[in-house]
Amino acid sequence: MMPMVPYIPENAPFTPAQRAWINGFLAGLFSMQPIRQPVGTPETSPTRPTVTILFGSQTGTAEGLAREAGRRLNEQGFAATVTGMEAYDPARLAQERFLLIVTSTYGDGDMPDNAQTFWDFLASDRAPALGHIQFSVLALGDSSYPHFCAAGKAFDARLEALGARRLHPRVDCDVDVEAPFEQWFQGVLQALQTANATQPLRQAA
Repeated sequence: MMPMVPYIPENAPFTPAQRAWINGFLAGLFSMQPIRQPVGTPETSPTRPTVTILFGSQTGTAEGLAREAGRRLNEQGFAATVTGMEAYDPARLAQERFLLIVTSTYGDGDMPDNAQTFWDFLASDRAPALGHIQFSVLALGDSSYPHFCAAGKAFDARLEALGARRLHPRVDCDVDVEAPFEQWFQGVLQALQTANATQPLRQAA
């Protein structure tokens, strides 16, 4: 079994934003391994509904937040997997039920490098209808730039155009990500718990 990616525990003396940055830094170091291992994914059972979290990250902040969300969802009884968009096979979209996108915006409104290939597929005519998916987007950006959170906004609009339904509205983060991340996560968690209680779910294999 491959080793788990190390992360800073929640009870460590850091703010969520600091913990997310450090986790992203550790994840970046660990990504030097030849094969990426989904993080925060315990052994699943047929009673744990699956949630896929995809991140687009240029400096590690979005990746750290995605991993934090995955870890906390697993603690709440979900089977969450966290994967960089460059390592995600778009064919898996046919099997997804809950999809969370955490992405930064690079430069003048561009996609992060690791998100570009997945975005090109999603924006093309090859992208399938996604009416079976419920999704939510956490967008990271810097309001001093003219195209604030452009990548996250693009994913949010394109998923809707393909028929996916919003599990929770998109939340846009400025440079200070702590409060908006917490707002988004709590909203997503509540929506997932409601869906789990009221809808038949595709279960983890």
